Amino acid sequence: MNKNILVRQRDISDCGAACLCSVAAYYKLNLPVSRVRQLAGTDKRGTNVIGLIEAAENIGMQARGAKATEESLGKIPLPSIVHLVLKDQLHHFVVIYKVSTGFIFYMDPAEGKMVKRPRIEFLNEWSKVVVLIMPAENFNPGNHTNSNLSRFWHLIRPHRMMMLQALVGALVFTVLGLASSIYVQKIIDHVLVEGNLRLLNLLSVVMIVLLFFQLTIGGMKSVFALQTGQLIDARLILGYYKHILELPQRFFDTMRVGEIISRINDAVKIRAFVNEVALDIVVNILIIF
Repeated sequence: MNKNILVRQRDISDCGAACLCSVAAYYKLNLPVSRVRQLAGTDKRGTNVIGLIEAAENIGMQARGAKATEESLGKIPLPSIVHLVLKDQLHHFVVIYKVSTGFIFYMDPAEGKMVKRPRIEFLNEWSKVVVLIMPAENFNPGNHTNSNLSRFWHLIRPHRMMMLQALVGALVFTVLGLASSIYVQKIIDHVLVEGNLRLLNLLSVVMIVLLFFQLTIGGMKSVFALQTGQLIDARLILGYYKHILELPQRFFDTMRVGEIISRINDAVKIRAFVNEVALDIVVNILIIF
């Protein structure tokens, strides 16, 4: 199974856009949900069938909305987007990929995975609305999305030298931290047993020097990490501010309350991950091997 067809919605109103992304991915066209969301005119209430049809036509596909029956469910071309009305009266779109005698297999964007549902349960929620989608003559497959790894590399690439310096500093700082264990081991094995005071004095001087270097390198590592964090904040947050100020009013009409602020908070989490978690993970891996 093509894993690209498993598309998870980012917001409660993104189910329709995520479903269209899934169908497009089935035909080897990978698109970000944000782009389809704009093409479909998704607003705070979600996406309607007309918006899905217009978005599908914009990406080079043929689409048509229809009312189907239970008997014709197994005859419609797959994959197709269907409309559900859940128990809490929430309107939801899913993509049917397989129909069998007793089960319906569909991609649920709320979970971002394939769901095997008993046919009777599915029919109880299905509103009989279906959006039939097929590639048009001008359809062009391709990949217009970026992987998380490539996005991460694009983020840290301008600051890779500073990140490398912070990484080296963290590694040396950790290695020097092992000196205290060696110091205690030498005292127990040689100083206490043999009463070697000259060795004790020598080890103490070396230990003091190493501690000084450890503190110095630790401070430099913190400075490099702090500078990298400031640069990432400037690149992410200030760039995001500049970007949203250039967007049309229609974009803000489609966003839910607090969604823009939540994305700024996500940028802060990314910076914290780069500065703290990523460095620690790499250092621990290097020490193990």
